[in-house]
Amino acid sequence: MLILGLDIATTTGFAWYEPGSSLSSIKTGLMKAEGENAEEKAASLAQQIVAMFKAGRPDFVAIEQPMRNVVSFKKKRQDFGGEVEEQTINPNALQLSSLAGAAVAIIAAYRIPWETIPSATWRKHFLGMGRSPAFDRAAWKRAAVDRCRAFKIAVKNSDAAEAVGIAMAGETCQRFKAMQARAA
Repeated sequence: MLILGLDIATTTGFAWYEPGSSLSSIKTGLMKAEGENAEEKAASLAQQIVAMFKAGRPDFVAIEQPMRNVVSFKKKRQDFGGEVEEQTINPNALQLSSLAGAAVAIIAAYRIPWETIPSATWRKHFLGMGRSPAFDRAAWKRAAVDRCRAFKIAVKNSDAAEAVGIAMAGETCQRFKAMQARAA
């Protein structure tokens, strides 16, 4: 059974993984969501997924679960009165749910089973650790690339490497296991 792993963002990493096959046979790539706003980017990603499915359909799709909360942080900026501190959010975080929703809509329209996997879950499966206070975003990404290189999996960047981890964790999802049981 072929699993497609998706690390959804404006640059979405993808990985095609067939459990039981050589890890070096995993195929990876990237899709860039184009557009002026979140909706146009979601449409762009959806169209690219449709094109991908015309070339070949997975049996199951594992998607990194978007953050369910929006984290705010303090940011300093200069204005006429000097330095000002303001509360803000990462606007890219708001787009992730739109992008994931577009992907899920296409996947569901093709009637392909799917599952979202929290980042801590797929990282624990793929990297051996789910959360580590010593790791920041860049360290997690480096760890995913290093792990792929150790497995001799060709990846262009960390988005593709993380998609590999997501695809491999997809094999452990209850929905995927139920599919395998029905197929056996």
